[in-house]
Amino acid sequence: MLSLLSNVLNTSSDGLFVCNIEGYPILYNEALLEMTNLSHAFINSYVIYDAVEMMAVPKTSAAIDLETKQACTTIIEYEHGKKCIVTATPYLDADNEILFVVSNLRDITEMNRLQKELEETQQIKDMYQKNLEQLRNEIGNQQHIMSKNMKQVMSLAERFAENDLPILLLGESGVGKDVLANFIHQQSKRKGPLIKINCGAIPDHLLESELFGYEKGAFTGASQAKKGLFEAAQDGTIFLDEIGDLPYSLQVKLLNVVQDYKIRRLGGTEMKEVNVRIITATNADIEGLVKQKAFRLDLYYRLNVLSIHIPPLRERKEDIPSFVFYYLRQFEQKYHIRKKVDNRVLQQFMAYGWPGNIRELKNLMERLYHLSEGTTITTYYLPENLLRHRSGLEKSEEWSEHDQHRTLKEAVTSFEQAYISRALSRSTSLQECASQLGISISSLVRKKRSIK
Repeated sequence: MLSLLSNVLNTSSDGLFVCNIEGYPILYNEALLEMTNLSHAFINSYVIYDAVEMMAVPKTSAAIDLETKQACTTIIEYEHGKKCIVTATPYLDADNEILFVVSNLRDITEMNRLQKELEETQQIKDMYQKNLEQLRNEIGNQQHIMSKNMKQVMSLAERFAENDLPILLLGESGVGKDVLANFIHQQSKRKGPLIKINCGAIPDHLLESELFGYEKGAFTGASQAKKGLFEAAQDGTIFLDEIGDLPYSLQVKLLNVVQDYKIRRLGGTEMKEVNVRIITATNADIEGLVKQKAFRLDLYYRLNVLSIHIPPLRERKEDIPSFVFYYLRQFEQKYHIRKKVDNRVLQQFMAYGWPGNIRELKNLMERLYHLSEGTTITTYYLPENLLRHRSGLEKSEEWSEHDQHRTLKEAVTSFEQAYISRALSRSTSLQECASQLGISISSLVRKKRSIK
């Protein structure tokens, strides 16, 4: 009968232990031995109190039961790493004396690990969502007012993020190529880091060791081996900005990496495999560099498998208001002072060419935020080069003297532009102006774009 009971206990995945009033074991199962890391010989040789004194186990629920005659539940973490919920229940006779104590051990090690992983995953998800929202804002991805050009850029970026092919980002300085590279990495399924390097910012003789690393003794001062950025980007993405500035001598080595995804450290002989996604960017005329023999044609073909051209800000002026208010919110959160932008400032922004693109706009917004003494950023604080560009409101004053030479359609268009310009000048926000005109903000921004 005892053998049958023992076999039944061994079918349980929970640890089970039964002891008498003196702490001697009566029954236990194999699951208990696995959870506590104790042997048959040890359990059969010692009572509970001895095991506790020998520090073989923490003070167990059974030992507490024998002292208090009350059921007890506790969490015990054993030295070998197992963590269990231990519940001990005393069974009493008619005289309220303990007959025996039954202990149940449930392993929660895996549960805790899964819970921790779940919490870490949630934290990563929350951080990802926050970063994703910030990235979307930084590149103007606000659907209700985003320009058609940027919608195409975002659509390509999201589609390209799903594969591991090289991507070449093209566009003028300051359009946000590094931000888009970050966005693509965040959208991808890669678990590794995003490593960025500006190929034009590092001297030629140091760039090779930065990219590919070096072995101990490879050159004077190399007292120990060092990983390069390709190795550091393992399972992630490496972003090579200003790829057009990459020295010609290094282009062959980069070509080998793009073809075989293997690198060799400076001074080394071993080829190391790397699992990276390569994104490159340039504001140079790279096809012109190829014709000038300053950039390898075969490398250009390898890097240009997928390409995205980011248009300059002057070609997507619908995005300007979203940038302005996004950066304004950033500064308000950082400096805790709320400010608004006078509508005439936005008019000047829409008329300006922005040779420095988004970077210029961000820097100007930060300057205006700190220069303005009140709570409103007005044209008084605008730099001279920006004020030289007349807004649509100023130009619209000239329409009447040429009216007799215009068709009805041209006159209506001119009147509409002047009317919208005046409405903008009287409004403190785009929302207020759109409400006064009875149109949506997206329609207002689209119409503003046509104002010369």
